Amino acid sequence: MASRARLLAVFLMLAAMLTGCWSRIELNDLGIVLGMAVDVGEADAIRLTLAMPRPLPQQEKGGSPAVQEPVWVVAREAHNFTDALGFIRMASARRLVFHHLRVVLISEEYARKYGVGDVLDTLTTDQQIRLTVRPFVVEGRAQEVLETVPQLRSFQPTNLIGILHARGGAEWRLKNVMVARASETHTMWMPVVRVIQRPAMTDQSPPTAVELSGAALFRRDYLQRIVHQPEYQVLPWFVGNPAGATISAPCPDPDKGTFSATVLSGKVRIRPEMRDNQVAFRVEVTGQLNLVRSQCGLGKGEAPESRRVLEEAMADDLRVRVERFIATLQESGTDPVGFGKMAQLAFPTYFKNLHHRWLEEWQRAPVTVVARVIITQSGLSTAPAHPTERELQDQEKQH
Repeated sequence: MASRARLLAVFLMLAAMLTGCWSRIELNDLGIVLGMAVDVGEADAIRLTLAMPRPLPQQEKGGSPAVQEPVWVVAREAHNFTDALGFIRMASARRLVFHHLRVVLISEEYARKYGVGDVLDTLTTDQQIRLTVRPFVVEGRAQEVLETVPQLRSFQPTNLIGILHARGGAEWRLKNVMVARASETHTMWMPVVRVIQRPAMTDQSPPTAVELSGAALFRRDYLQRIVHQPEYQVLPWFVGNPAGATISAPCPDPDKGTFSATVLSGKVRIRPEMRDNQVAFRVEVTGQLNLVRSQCGLGKGEAPESRRVLEEAMADDLRVRVERFIATLQESGTDPVGFGKMAQLAFPTYFKNLHHRWLEEWQRAPVTVVARVIITQSGLSTAPAHPTERELQDQEKQH
């Protein structure tokens, strides 16, 4: 009797090993969401759009595979974010998963009208969504970005991340946005993209493309201002790495044209100080440059005097750019780069007495900017291969 019981136990163990996982979900039953877009709805408050890769079409025997779009873009409208997502789930033949979500696109209109608080709260409370998601603000409709055919990537969400990596500068993710949102000394910012028209090379060429166009500045949860070039070019000096960027400045004699340099390295130091019981700042900008092009008639900048003249001209131009960028921050009442943090570290008692009024104080704070650049090297080519029209005219006058 005991041997029979042992034999039965062995059979039961073998049977348990042959069974599969009762809660497993096949990959073919999952809809992998790569991109999300949020717009103001036409009939309701919010229009939510999701982008998911389609499964590869099956090839019939003796025939070619069916032609279909590689991405399924689906949108629904509702009074709130959660209901809109529920309507999309009802329309999907697969279970939606967000572990591989790459980008969240929020339209400029939505960010100004409703703010981004509800969207950020939903993203950070969903256990499937990672804090490495890249948030963007879109000039125009966010859904249109997901519907645009990418240029060098298979899917638009990965194409947008590729643009950020190729552009360099600040690596800004959802976790950085949430830290700034909870901070007393910083305000949020997000990169901005837009859809542009492009010339069609062939009949199959897509008529539009997506480009990185600027930065969105927030005060609390609401969009205040979008900055474009050249102000946007200054942002990586404060919150990222400006190496690789190309900047151009007028020649010491503006009638001769411009000269350009590539940033090898650059940094900004913010030094707070007290003036008449009010905080003030001294911003020191330093950079090392590679001279790549010049129309200034000073040779290749190899002579010490010529190089000094070009360095002073570039430093003056960089100083003006930084001053304009800081003026924009103060006018909009935003502080994405941490002037408040520097003031808090230097004068903790003063900052504590502000009682969350830092942004109002920041708008009145005097700021002095000084810039210094060093041209450490000259590129292989420091002038156009052919004379410009202005240079040809100057040559004719000389003769």
